[in-house]
Amino acid sequence: MKGDWSGAEAILKKDKDLVKEEISSDGSMVLHVAVGIGHKDFVKNLFSYITDEDVLATRKSDGSTALHIAAIVGNTYAADLLLKKNKDCLQIKDKKGEEPLHKAYENMHLDTIGYLLKAVDEYGKIMSRSFSIGSSIHSHLRPGVEIGVDLLVNAISAKQYNLASDLIVKFPKFASKNEDVLMAIAKTFPSGDYGETYELPSLEPLWELCIVTAGSLMSLPFALLSVKTIEPITHIQKKKEEMDEAEKVLELVCNEIDKLEYAGTHHPYYTRPILEAACQNAHKVVDEILYRAPEAILSTDKSGYDIIQLAVLHRSERIYNLIYDIGERKNLYRTIVDSSKNNMLHLAGRLAPSHVLNQTTGAALQLQRELQWRQEVKKVVYPTYITQENIIKETPDMVFTREHENLLKEGEQWMKTTAESCSITAALITTIVFAAAITVPGGSNQETGIPVFTKDIAFIIFGVSDAISLFASSTALLVFLSILTARFSEKDFLVSLPRRLLIGICSLLLSAISMMVAFSSTLFLVFCHQKLWMFAPICGLSLIPISFFVALQLPLIVDLFRSTYLRKFGPRRRGKRARFDPDNIRLFFGK
Repeated sequence: MKGDWSGAEAILKKDKDLVKEEISSDGSMVLHVAVGIGHKDFVKNLFSYITDEDVLATRKSDGSTALHIAAIVGNTYAADLLLKKNKDCLQIKDKKGEEPLHKAYENMHLDTIGYLLKAVDEYGKIMSRSFSIGSSIHSHLRPGVEIGVDLLVNAISAKQYNLASDLIVKFPKFASKNEDVLMAIAKTFPSGDYGETYELPSLEPLWELCIVTAGSLMSLPFALLSVKTIEPITHIQKKKEEMDEAEKVLELVCNEIDKLEYAGTHHPYYTRPILEAACQNAHKVVDEILYRAPEAILSTDKSGYDIIQLAVLHRSERIYNLIYDIGERKNLYRTIVDSSKNNMLHLAGRLAPSHVLNQTTGAALQLQRELQWRQEVKKVVYPTYITQENIIKETPDMVFTREHENLLKEGEQWMKTTAESCSITAALITTIVFAAAITVPGGSNQETGIPVFTKDIAFIIFGVSDAISLFASSTALLVFLSILTARFSEKDFLVSLPRRLLIGICSLLLSAISMMVAFSSTLFLVFCHQKLWMFAPICGLSLIPISFFVALQLPLIVDLFRSTYLRKFGPRRRGKRARFDPDNIRLFFGK
C-alpha cells in the first residue's frame, strides 16, 4: 500500500509464489493492489516476478484481471506494461462479461480508453461487440444512447480531439448516428480568442527561478520579462494546436453527416448545432456548416430566433458580423420582432450572459462592451424602431437601463476604486520627484548656486527623467481626479471614462519608470565615481520595480485600449483557411 518495493522484494525473494496469493477478501492479489494504487516503480519491478501466464491467471473473485483494474482507475502506465507482457488480456472478460475497455468507458478515463482502442487496432483484434453501433449492452448506463456515440461525445467535451479523430476514422458511423456529436463540438469548440482567454501566470515560480538559477541581482527583472514573454507565446501555441485538432474533428464529423440522405433544404443534424454555435460564438462551426449547407442560416430555435438574433442575445461578435455578408437579408433585421414585439435593439438591451461578461476585465469595461453592442445594433434597425415599445410597453433604452442597473453601480464603484488607488500613487510620486528636483544630488556651489554635477551626463539624465516623472504624475493625478468627479451616466462608460482611465494609467506608468531612472541616476552620481562595481546592482535593483509595475499594469492597459479603440464589428476578414464563402449565402437568397 505504501509502495515500499524494498520490503516487498525481500519477501518475494523468499517465496516467489506469494505474488499469486490473495491478500484481501475480494480476491485481490499483489498485482491488483499495486495497479489500483498506482505506484509506477512498484508495478514495474513487480513484473520481474510475474510470468506472461500470471497476467491472465491472477484474477479477483469477480473475474477482474489487473488490466480491468488499470482501466477502472485510469492507470494507463500499468495498462501498457500489462499489454506488453500479454496481449491476450485485452479480450479477457470478468464475470459480468465486461472487457477492460468497458471498464475504462464506465469510469470515463479517456486517456486509457484511447490507449486501449489503439492497442485493439495494433494487435489486430476486432472491436468489442458492446462498442458497435446499435448494441444494447451497457444500456443500464445511458438508456437510449449508443455507447460509441456517447464515448465520442465525452471525448469532444473533454477536448480530447486526438482521441475523437481516431474514433471517427476507425468508426465513422459514430459521428453521424445523431446530432449529439456535432452539438458537443458546437458547445466546446475553442473560441480562438487567445488573448482574451489568457490568464497571467503566478509570480511564485518566478521567485523560485531567481533563487535557484540567478547569479546576480540582474536576474529578477530579466526572468520576469522572459516569463511574461515566453509563457503567453507557449499558451498561444497550445491554443493554436487545440484549434487545429478541433477543426479536424469538425470536418470529419461534417463529412460523415453529408453522406446521409435527407429531405428538405439541409440535413436536420445541422439545425440545432448551428444555433448552439451561434450562442457560443463558435464561428468556425458556423462557417463549416454554412459552407456545406447555406440554407442552414434560416434555422430558428423554439423562440423563433435565428443565428443573428442569438448572436445579439449571447454577444457573439463573430457570428453577428455575418450580417455584413448576407446581402439583402440584412434588411430583414431592420424590422424583425419576436413574439413579444422585441426588435433587435430590445435584444441588445438585455444583460449578456455571465460567462460572456466575465471575459472582460472589470465592471466598467463590461458595461462599455454592452454599450458598444447597443450602438452597433442601433445602426441596423430603422430609426423608428429605436423608440418602439414591446408588448409590455418598454422601449429598448428602458430595457437596457433596467437590465444593467446593477452593472452600472458596479462599474461606477470599480472606476472610483481604481481612480482613488492610482491617484494616491500619483500624488506620492509627484511629492517625491518635486522634492528631488529642489534638493539636487551632490548639492550646489555655495558661491554660484549651480549644481556640482551640472556637466555630468548622469545629472542630465536625472534632470530630464525627474521632469518627465513630475509632469506625467501631475497629469495622471488630474486625470484621476476628473474621473472621481464625473457624472457616471451610462454614455460616459462608452468612451469618456475608459479613455480617461487609459490616459491616467499610462501617465502613471511613465512617471513611475522616470522616477526610478532619476533615482538610479542619483545613486550613480553619489556612489559610482569611485566604485564602478556598484553600477550593475543599481541598474538591476532599479529594474525590479519597473518590471513588476509594467507586468502588473500592462494587461489592464491592453484591455482598455482594445476595448475602447479596436473595431469589433464589421465585415469579417477571412484567412486563407476560411471555408465559408459569403457569395454562397448571397446566391442562395438571390434565387
